[in-house]
Amino acid sequence: MTPISYEHAVLIVNPVAGTARGLRLGQQMREALEEKGIACSVRLTNGMGDAMRWSRTAAADGFDLIVVIGGDGTVGEVVSGQARTNEKVPVALVPVGTANVVSMALALPWFPGMAITNILDSRVLPFDVGFLPEQDRHFLLMAAIGYPAKVIQDSPRRLKNLFGVFTYVGAAFRNALKLDEVRILIKDDEDITHEYEGNTVLLSNIGKIGDLNLKVTPNTSAHDGRFDVTVISSRSLWDLIAVVFRMLTWRYRPTSRLHHFQASKVTIATEPPVAVQIDGEALGETPLTAEIASAGVHLIVGKRYRESPDHGGFLEELKLRQLWDRRKSH
Repeated sequence: MTPISYEHAVLIVNPVAGTARGLRLGQQMREALEEKGIACSVRLTNGMGDAMRWSRTAAADGFDLIVVIGGDGTVGEVVSGQARTNEKVPVALVPVGTANVVSMALALPWFPGMAITNILDSRVLPFDVGFLPEQDRHFLLMAAIGYPAKVIQDSPRRLKNLFGVFTYVGAAFRNALKLDEVRILIKDDEDITHEYEGNTVLLSNIGKIGDLNLKVTPNTSAHDGRFDVTVISSRSLWDLIAVVFRMLTWRYRPTSRLHHFQASKVTIATEPPVAVQIDGEALGETPLTAEIASAGVHLIVGKRYRESPDHGGFLEELKLRQLWDRRKSH
């Protein structure tokens, strides 16, 4: 693949991301790109909506590259801006937030020098984007209903600033000790209603971590025009651990605890209503309608990103599953 030659980049920087590392990193990225002959304009976000507006008008403003320097929230706004325009501009992500799940999913490098090389190599792929028409919101990774959304609710910014990703770990454990099942009704794009009892619904668009070959759902792809819908029913912490283990090892045979199907549009209702989050941001409660915006954004991915990983899972990637199988055979 011949690398794309860029001329004018807009750097959308969240100056307070990563405990205020965003501003410093933005200046470093600007200097590095300008040394490569790419003219740069730096724009600092000052509030919600700034990044989305600048992303939406990037092509009209004469930019042929968008570089996002911020956390998942800033990335989400840029993705939303691109999904709202037909004039797509390649988007490069430079992670400086708390979790940076999007960057991990795209197998992006973590160091600024490596990020520059990755941008210049420029492996650009079109990605589907999830859209919530009633809220007029977009998401790139997934919408999660129930247990994962409670974890986000219980991870306030003040704690994330102090403890980083361990805030999520603590909230996940606390909420796993009090799992409550609800009635779940999901209507798909063929007008079929699926009914379950459970505590979690994952509406995955990307749904895999590129560096680890970890897939949350089978066949998940951000390039096929469909969501992967997963319903988890787990009444105890042990049940939850068992379900997660099945996901990590790609053992997706349907069980009473794990259900899965695909659709391009869904409406999800629960009795009673439960919490919703999109890409790590709390977003009210059910009901929820979501649909796919095909090829809504063009993203620069890392060299290790695989569009359709076809083997293994997390444990096989780490060679732990083979070790376990050998121990069982002795």
